[in-house]
Amino acid sequence: MRDVDRGSGVLIALHGHGDDPASARAWGRQLAPHGWEVLAPGAQEDSEGVRSWFSTGPRGVVAEDLRRSAHKIGDLVERLQNGGSRVAVAGFSQGGSLAMVLSLFGVHPEAVISICGFYPELDGNVGELAATHTGALRPSAAPVLVINAAEDERVPAFLGADAAALLSSQQIPSTYQVVPGDHRVGQEAVECSRRWLNGVLSSGVKVSLGLPVDRIHTGSELVSGAAVADLAVGYERLGFDAAYVTDHPAPDDRWLSGGGHQALEPTVALAVAAAVTDRLLLHTNVYVLPYRNPFIAAKALGSLDVLSGGRLILGVAAGYVKPEFAAVGADFDSRGALLDESLQILLRIWTESSVEAVGANFSARSVTALPQPSSVPPIWVGGNSTAAIRRAIRFGQGWSPFPTPIGSGKGLRTAEISSVEALAQRISQVQELCAEAERTEPLSICFVPFSLANYLSNPTTGLAPLLEEIAQLSELGVDWLALMVPGDSRSAVLHHARELSSALKLA
Repeated sequence: MRDVDRGSGVLIALHGHGDDPASARAWGRQLAPHGWEVLAPGAQEDSEGVRSWFSTGPRGVVAEDLRRSAHKIGDLVERLQNGGSRVAVAGFSQGGSLAMVLSLFGVHPEAVISICGFYPELDGNVGELAATHTGALRPSAAPVLVINAAEDERVPAFLGADAAALLSSQQIPSTYQVVPGDHRVGQEAVECSRRWLNGVLSSGVKVSLGLPVDRIHTGSELVSGAAVADLAVGYERLGFDAAYVTDHPAPDDRWLSGGGHQALEPTVALAVAAAVTDRLLLHTNVYVLPYRNPFIAAKALGSLDVLSGGRLILGVAAGYVKPEFAAVGADFDSRGALLDESLQILLRIWTESSVEAVGANFSARSVTALPQPSSVPPIWVGGNSTAAIRRAIRFGQGWSPFPTPIGSGKGLRTAEISSVEALAQRISQVQELCAEAERTEPLSICFVPFSLANYLSNPTTGLAPLLEEIAQLSELGVDWLALMVPGDSRSAVLHHARELSSALKLA
C-alpha cells in the first residue's frame, strides 16, 4: 500500500480494554505511514488492575472517565502538533471507541481510525456526549474511519454502522468499512486503514503519472520489463502517488493512424511496477471491462491488488473503439449495460463466497474465487456523460472525465468537456446527482489537464501554463491528475518527471 512520507508524523495507537500498550504499538507499526513514529499510551488501571479508558455503569459509559481519557490523549496530540509533527490516532476496541469521539472533546488530529469500536453512549443518551466536550468542534473535524469485522461477536459490525451514522450527524466526516475476521486488528483491517490513511494524509492534488509503454518506436528502451521497473522506481522516489497504464488489446489500423496508440496488458505491466516498489499506487486508466468476462477480470485485477498489498486503483470505462469490440467478441451497443453488469458482479466476487450469477455472457454457479482483496480497490469510472457520473456514484469512489476538443465528442462517444468552465459545470452536476442519490461520501475526481498536450510538445514553454491550470483544477475540486511526461529514453522521461515533481513540490 502507498504510504505517505511527506513530513514527520506520529501515530498514537490506543489499546483495547485490558490490553497491554505493547499490543497497540505492534499493530500501530503495521498501519503507520512510512517514517512515522508510533506512540502507545496506556490507559489508567481500574480497581481490579485492568487497563481501561473508561468504565461502564448501568446506564452507559461514565462521562467523567471518558472526558479524562480524551483530555489525556488531547494533551499528547497538542504537544506533538506544537512540536511540528503531523498526528493521527488509531484505536482498537475500547480504544477505538475513545478515538472516534475525540473531536467532541476538542481534540483534532489529522485523522482517526476506530477498529472494532462502538459509539460510547452516555446513560443511553447519544446527544449527551457532545455536551460534555470542553473544546469547540471546529468546522472540519478530523475524518474518522470506522472499521468493524464481519465475524466479531464482541462488537458486532452493525454497531460500527450506527457509530458512523451518529458521527456524520454531528458533522464529523466518517467512512464505514466491514472487513473479514473477528475481534482483532487483522491484516484486512491494517490494509484498509493504510489505504484510507494515505488518502487523508496526502495533501493537495495527487498525481498519477503515465508509464510511456505506448511509445513502441523506442523498442525496449521504454517498452520492456526493465523499463517499466526503472520508471516505476523513479516515480516512487520522486513522490508521485501512482503510475498508470491504458488498455487497448486489439487496436485497429484505422484508429491507430488517426492518433490511437498501443498498450501493454494493464495488469501485467502494473505487476512489474508493483514488484519493484513499496508505496506507488497502481492505476488502470482505464480498464475496459466490457471487453472481458467479469470473472476473468476479477481474477486478474484481484490478483494484482493482493500481490501488491492493496495498491490498485481500478479506473474503468465502457470503451469507445467499435472495431476493438468486434475483435474481442464483445457487443459494442451493449457496452454500458455490460459495464454495469461487470461492476456488480466484480464487487460480489471480491466480497462473497458461493456466488450465483447469470449475465449476458456467463452463468456462474456457487463460485468462490480466492484470494479476495483485503478491501475492495477504489473504483473510478471514466467518461464524461451523465450516465458515467451516475455509474460512479452507484458503484465507485471516483469519477475520471477527460478533455474533449470541440466537435470530438461524437467520435469519442461521450459528452464534450472542452474547457475548464465546462468541467466546472460537470462537477456541479456531480454534486447535484450525489445529493439526489443521498450519497454523502464525495467522489474523487481525476482529470487530464487541457494544457497537457502543449506541455508534451514543448515542456520548456508548456510547464508554466500546465501548473497554472492545475491550480485552477484544484480550486474546482479536482483531487487527482493523470499526467504524462515526454521523452524517448528512460533518462529523458525521468528528467522531465523530476522537473515536474519539483514544480509540484511532490518530494
